[in-house]
Amino acid sequence: MKKILDNNSKFYNKNGWVVEKNLFSQKKVEDLKLSIKQYLKKNLKKYKGREINFYGKVKNVNNINSFHKLEDVPAIKNLILNSKINLLAKKYIYSKKIKLRACELFAKPAKKGLAAPVHQDNYYWCLKKGSAITIWVAIDKVNSRNGGVFYFNQSHKIGLMEHVASFQKGSSQKISDLQKLKKYKKVTPKLNPGDCLIHHCLVAHGSNKNLSSNPRMGFTFQFKDYSDRHDLKMKKKYESSLFNQIQSRL
Repeated sequence: MKKILDNNSKFYNKNGWVVEKNLFSQKKVEDLKLSIKQYLKKNLKKYKGREINFYGKVKNVNNINSFHKLEDVPAIKNLILNSKINLLAKKYIYSKKIKLRACELFAKPAKKGLAAPVHQDNYYWCLKKGSAITIWVAIDKVNSRNGGVFYFNQSHKIGLMEHVASFQKGSSQKISDLQKLKKYKKVTPKLNPGDCLIHHCLVAHGSNKNLSSNPRMGFTFQFKDYSDRHDLKMKKKYESSLFNQIQSRL
């Protein structure tokens, strides 16, 4: 029997991304924001290297640009089993059996948040089938002025593109030839706190610097089809590039 798709699923299939409104309430978002900040203030010194990135040389909570072990925060760990999150992941991966691969915070502080170069997530994740998604939850209001995520519509249909080292903290790879994306429409969705973006691991996306007076904090749940396996050759290449970039910062 053919599966009947709702409008959001149709939009996602066509463009490689979609907005799901009101995933969490305003109060829930504020509680999560507080929990994340309190955890990081207490545990900041535990993390280094690829686990956390700062804007500039001062390593404090207000200068965090990205944190890549967000599942360590108890409030986030509790959300991983949240039925809303899991149902969304299963809906867009089209699988009854999924696996969490990571949770990450992208803080992008006001007036100094770093850009994320254009990339495809699966160049980082190295999955053979590329059956995976990111659920990106907005903690702050998000738009093009404060560094919202932009997408190239339908670019997930290209397949995996060649990437090179970006030497950018928190986003170490970038698509090497952006000319290949010229025919795809570039869109920056607007989000309110509690809204979320879902995007395919092959859709080309990035974000600009946050030069506005408003922070642009968001966090992600990244899920894959349980049966999808890593391409070990591809993973080795990526890990080598990441290691060299981290060493160059020391």
